[in-house]
Amino acid sequence: MPRGRTIVFIDNSNVFLGGRNAGWRIDAEKLRQFLSRDGEIWQAFFFAAVTDPPRYKQTNFYRFIKNVLRFETYLYQVSYKTVTCRRCGDSHRVIVEKGVDVGLATKLLTLANNRAFDTAILVAADRDYLETVQAVKANGLHVEIVAWRGSISPEMDAESSSPVVYFNDIKNEIEMTVAPDSEAEALTGEEGS
Repeated sequence: MPRGRTIVFIDNSNVFLGGRNAGWRIDAEKLRQFLSRDGEIWQAFFFAAVTDPPRYKQTNFYRFIKNVLRFETYLYQVSYKTVTCRRCGDSHRVIVEKGVDVGLATKLLTLANNRAFDTAILVAADRDYLETVQAVKANGLHVEIVAWRGSISPEMDAESSSPVVYFNDIKNEIEMTVAPDSEAEALTGEEGS
């Protein structure tokens, strides 16, 4: 079945954490080429969180995503919260990503309501997107999901309009094989670390 007009939505944090756990990096350009195999990608939207001030590597990577790959890029400021251990009482600050999920869901729903695409490729497995995906599909549109194996809930898996594509299964096609430029980050860069 042809995809029709296709738009990609990437949650960089979701991709980053999976890559960190898997121990390898995704090449953003190779990923774009892989996603284009079944038809032209009309537009790609990239959502990420940045530190304040942003790290030099983050800035260069996001500039690459926007200026070279031509992804519409949405950056949200991370915030911090203090977490206290209930047993020992030790406290430490942790990074909390705010806005990425809501921003991506809002853009996906807005474009779906405007019938701007026939197929959305959601590069994320976060269960927080479940109702958004269901709403998009209720409008008669398709949603394909690309995710890390073991990171997707059964409910999200069931909502994908086609079998879920797992990064783990396409590693040979999308892995960064050249060491990343020391001045830029890969799609699985140092976000949140």
